[in-house]
Amino acid sequence: MKDSAPQTIRLADYTPPAYLVDTVSLIFRLDPNATRVTSRIAFRPNPDAVTRDFFLHGEELDLKWARIDGMPAEPVISEKGLTCAVPDAPFVWEAEVEIAPARNTALEGLYMSNGMYCTQCEAEGFRKITYYPDRPDVMGIFTVRIESDLPVLLSNGNATDQGNGWAEWHDPWPKPAYLFALVAGELVAHADRFTTLEGRDVALNIWVRPGDLDKCAFGMRALKSSMAWDEATYGRAYDLDVFNIVAVDDFNMGAMENKGLNIFNSSCVLANPETSTDADFERIEAIIAHEYFHNWTGNRITCRDWFQLCLKEGLTVFRDQSFTGDLRGHAVKRIDDAQLLRARQFREDAGPLAHPVRPASFVEINNFYTVTVYEKGAELVGMLKRLVGAEGYDAALALYFDRHDGQAVTIEDWLACFADATGRDLTQFARWYEQAGTPVVTATESHADGTFALTLRQETPPTPGQPDKAPVHIPVAVGLLAPDGTEVLPTRVLELTEAEQTFTFPDLPERPIASLLRDFSAPVILRHDQSPAERALLLANDTDPFNRWQAGRALARAALLDRLQHGADPDPAFLDGLKATLTNDTLDPAFRARVLTLPSEEELTEAVAAAGRTPDPMQIHETRADLRDIVGAHLHDALAETFAAMQIAAPYDPGAEQAGMRTLGNLALSYLTHLEGPSRARSQFEAARDMTQQLGALSSLLDIRDGGAELARFRDRWQDDRLVMNKWFSLQIARATPAEAAPLAAKLAQDPAFDWKNPNRFRSVFGALAGHPAGFHAPGGAAYDLLVDWLIRLDPVNPQTAARMVTAFETWARYDADRQAAMRHALERLRARPDLSRDSAEMVSRILG
Repeated sequence: MKDSAPQTIRLADYTPPAYLVDTVSLIFRLDPNATRVTSRIAFRPNPDAVTRDFFLHGEELDLKWARIDGMPAEPVISEKGLTCAVPDAPFVWEAEVEIAPARNTALEGLYMSNGMYCTQCEAEGFRKITYYPDRPDVMGIFTVRIESDLPVLLSNGNATDQGNGWAEWHDPWPKPAYLFALVAGELVAHADRFTTLEGRDVALNIWVRPGDLDKCAFGMRALKSSMAWDEATYGRAYDLDVFNIVAVDDFNMGAMENKGLNIFNSSCVLANPETSTDADFERIEAIIAHEYFHNWTGNRITCRDWFQLCLKEGLTVFRDQSFTGDLRGHAVKRIDDAQLLRARQFREDAGPLAHPVRPASFVEINNFYTVTVYEKGAELVGMLKRLVGAEGYDAALALYFDRHDGQAVTIEDWLACFADATGRDLTQFARWYEQAGTPVVTATESHADGTFALTLRQETPPTPGQPDKAPVHIPVAVGLLAPDGTEVLPTRVLELTEAEQTFTFPDLPERPIASLLRDFSAPVILRHDQSPAERALLLANDTDPFNRWQAGRALARAALLDRLQHGADPDPAFLDGLKATLTNDTLDPAFRARVLTLPSEEELTEAVAAAGRTPDPMQIHETRADLRDIVGAHLHDALAETFAAMQIAAPYDPGAEQAGMRTLGNLALSYLTHLEGPSRARSQFEAARDMTQQLGALSSLLDIRDGGAELARFRDRWQDDRLVMNKWFSLQIARATPAEAAPLAAKLAQDPAFDWKNPNRFRSVFGALAGHPAGFHAPGGAAYDLLVDWLIRLDPVNPQTAARMVTAFETWARYDADRQAAMRHALERLRARPDLSRDSAEMVSRILG
């Protein structure tokens, strides 16, 4: 490995910075192989510091000269930065370094993407640009001058001056270095304007390569919706004269919230109906909102240190989820969010990569941009809102913005705002931030003498480094239904704070059917034994849409597990419940599609493992396919009628109404294609006017081992569109048989269009392979070896992308001995690489334990 003894960073070791920054002046003289960066930084001693040691982070920099207050300085340079003797008083540090953006394949710091200069500084990329205290609690006011013959030169803040071959920018708001951004290239802008509630006229631009200008209109619409929503919902207005977004092809993340200059992975901003699916549109809308909302929850108020990452990300994810719910419907949005959490975060919590929402230590911070930090972090914000109520939440957020604007803060500061605004004691709630693992809540019931008793017991399993867990504060939203399906108790939030508590409900002459954890009121696993008849009643009558869906999900999972274990046919009540939902035109088509979608192979694997059995990926794959055909046959006529009813004659609109109809129509088409053959799917492919319809039809054809001609035509049509070609790669692997998946991935990796250095293209092949449970775990371990072969190749070039792909192996210990041995062998082969990055080395070590 490059670093044989990587340093573990611990929250408990935090100390304030020795010196603070007032102003930063940067001059960039851009050159692909020899960019010069001149810095002029005004430092002053920090009165809260415990040391006066002056240290500036810096990596892969060629220092040309340095001065302190105009006099030559003699710093001591190391692999991680430099130290220097400095005055114990305010002083000015000046330095010039040389860097090579064209050779920066890690895509951190300043790099080049197809001739465009671009930066990515979160979390610790700025230290690859110049020497600086690269930590989020050091905030300064930046002025930037860019010199280049490229026509578009962008940085943070407002443009102050420009001329032939140069431009100057000034950001009046103090920011940490991770929010610095610079872009230079041959770009064109889709422009618009927005007037804030305070009367500020803001210029809006989405900067793209000339051929992408027709894919910007939706992104601009989403941006303006986000700005209006944040004003109306949180009272937060934008604070600069310009807001720029830039689309970049080579980008490790989805997007980055740099102050006033958001940089986006092209896949997360470019869209039109011909090239983008409904899911793409919704994802773009949410990501644009997320990065814009960071302007206040992340930029104006930032993190004291990277252990507080969930402070900005969890809150901002919660905000973007609320935004999407307001625009597209809260019921379906809550289902989608819960499915993501259960599929990815619960798995992370249950394995070797488990960590608290606020980790206590790390080796490489890039490895903690996880679903636990983001999605579970958002669930914690949602629980706070549920516990204090909407008015209490609004008061707490108003206090948070007022008290901490312009500061770098901690989770303790965040929780103190809720405690001070509402009077609630949140000491126990803070454990959610400190303890890893998913709490398991077991519910038991009794009914006697007109009183219904509900006993709830909580337990959080051990996780690495945390064998013993204390009870957490869990809001459990409960409703009760009568045996005829009418609601006898509207939603009430019970607060589970002990290891076990009993709650009673009097004046109920008939035993009710309990609807527990409504709206998924806490990120827990609920164990609640209910009969198929009770679940069918909830599916048909529950007033809570999430639990209505959940009842159908529980029935589907039980049917799959029964068939998996005993070969049993599904309960007729389950099939009838699905039919009743499918044919209920009063229900949102998107909701009906969620109910009609069977649990995934990964969800079944989790269920088998949770029951203490060893999952067999091949058997799970076949069992799910069997049940799909049984469901399809039972619903055939209703599916045909639904498919016809979901056809849309109106012009394409990416909004919730049409998107829901296309989702349900494509689901019906999938069932029907398995039953009837390719005719309907082939007709839809020929007539498709949008990418959602085209991909839906092509997916159905590939599912039945058909569609070769259509796949070739798809490529011929879209071979010059890099984002659509990502779909072409990933779709084939996702729809391959288990035996075909690894050989197909190997073949596609040799395709001339496969650019393994581009993160999107690499994920389109190997992310798809890792996301095909039966294909990845097919007997023989070919997929394991193939992935590791490519990670060995990728890691020296792009450690971040490689390390994130290592998580494909995180569940290795739950499989049979042969698969375990094959995965361990593959990981040990990766770990043995002498040049393995710190990013990947940490992930492999944590997975293997």
